[in-house]
Amino acid sequence: MKVSDAARVTLPQESQSATTDDPYTQVRNARYAGQVCGTGRVDMVTGPGPMTLTLSQSRAVASTWSASVSISPWKVSSTVGFSVTDTATNTESGSYPVPAGQFGYLEAYPLYDVYNYDIYNVAVGDRYVGGGSAQHPVGYCYNAWAN
Repeated sequence: MKVSDAARVTLPQESQSATTDDPYTQVRNARYAGQVCGTGRVDMVTGPGPMTLTLSQSRAVASTWSASVSISPWKVSSTVGFSVTDTATNTESGSYPVPAGQFGYLEAYPLYDVYNYDIYNVAVGDRYVGGGSAQHPVGYCYNAWAN
């Protein structure tokens, strides 16, 4: 399977005033945790062999994030280095050669860079109070098979 690199990523800026929370909470220690394929299929092609299935897409995919305690998204964004409330548009294509006599499938799923982070409360002695993760869409994962 041939997969090209992401051709374009566009991220709008996030407003710091969008959400307010405890002024004593801080997000720290953002750590890159690798990449993960999303679970929501964004596109699919099928067909009989012999042929090469090709799948090209340009889609806006939302960033995602989670936290074990209440925290403003702008605090997470400023620590991980991307807006956790916006979308990124990625353009890519993939292909899969289907053998003669078989039926092929080619699916695309969003590919995310994953960052983990810690949350501290400085009002109570700079105490660790939780953590979370943020996922930034950087391209697509492809799943291909024939039967």
